[in-house]
Amino acid sequence: MSVGRYFCVALPFILAVASIVCMLIAGLTGITNTDLYMFRIDVSNLTIDTAVLADLAGVDSDQLEQLSNINSRAHESSLNWHDESAVEDLMNSNTEASSLLNTLDSLESLNGLTANDLGLARVYDINLWGYCATYQDDSHNCTEPGFNWAEGRMSEENGLLAALQNIPGANDTAIPRIVDGLQAFEQLNKWTEVVYIIAMIALASELVVGLFAACSRAVSCVTWLISGIATMFVIGAATMMTVMATVAVGTIETFGSSQGAHGNIHTGFLAVAWLGAAFAIAASSFWLFTICCCKPENRPYRKRSRYSDEQEKLVPTGSYQPIGETQQKSYNYGLPQRGGMRQPELAYEPYSHSR
Repeated sequence: MSVGRYFCVALPFILAVASIVCMLIAGLTGITNTDLYMFRIDVSNLTIDTAVLADLAGVDSDQLEQLSNINSRAHESSLNWHDESAVEDLMNSNTEASSLLNTLDSLESLNGLTANDLGLARVYDINLWGYCATYQDDSHNCTEPGFNWAEGRMSEENGLLAALQNIPGANDTAIPRIVDGLQAFEQLNKWTEVVYIIAMIALASELVVGLFAACSRAVSCVTWLISGIATMFVIGAATMMTVMATVAVGTIETFGSSQGAHGNIHTGFLAVAWLGAAFAIAASSFWLFTICCCKPENRPYRKRSRYSDEQEKLVPTGSYQPIGETQQKSYNYGLPQRGGMRQPELAYEPYSHSR
């Protein structure tokens, strides 16, 4: 086995290992490293403002002014919200009184609420398998990692936004749209975990088969096929992580930034995930190189003659004189004896002077 073949196989193998390391770092955030996260939701400065919610709920400035006037008149005269004169003013302005009054009730219930009032933590760090929360007293708590951990977090009674959802009239504000966006995050999180698991299994299979890729090009071909599958799922996992973080942060920034809630994506997390994808692509490319350009053996071929002395002789190529043995009934191939007894004096002697 040539040394060059080993180096040729070692390069994509190392790249595959690097891809696994990057994907493990991304997947284990919040479990082994709480400083890294996919994205963060900061509600430390959350304060619900009536004017902003009214705008998100579709109440224009004129209607909001009318609602404020009703509020002032009600407090001044100690009347309830069904004061006939107040309702009559709204009816005269061609406005649906019941809808606006319900909106006012909702806005008054939400006005001035903070994250502490709602029982929310100060900061939420969201990861692939769970989230970590930092509370007002700087205490830090992380959920137990689990598959499909986000399911029901936004819709169940003990969800993160349950306090907002349970307020009467909250459906007339932007809160339902925020919840819808975060519920979309729940589904994305589930399928991202599925794709991530498949990617890690494919990468592990690539390494196992790649150990034997130096033996033959056929094994290299199988390794390349597996690496192609692994690369596809690694890219899919990195893409879905990016989309998942973008959807959640975009929802928070669109509907929550005016209330003091903010979200931001950890670029370091996405950089690690996409670096793993880049390593996977490079590994797959070099596995293909081991099929096309690196020979498993490098033995120089020397053309030999069929009559070369160095050639291994499995079948006799010429006649030879066997050793005579009685059990084989062999014959003597020497000169035949003539006249019986041998007469030494008749032999030819060139230097004899007796003649």
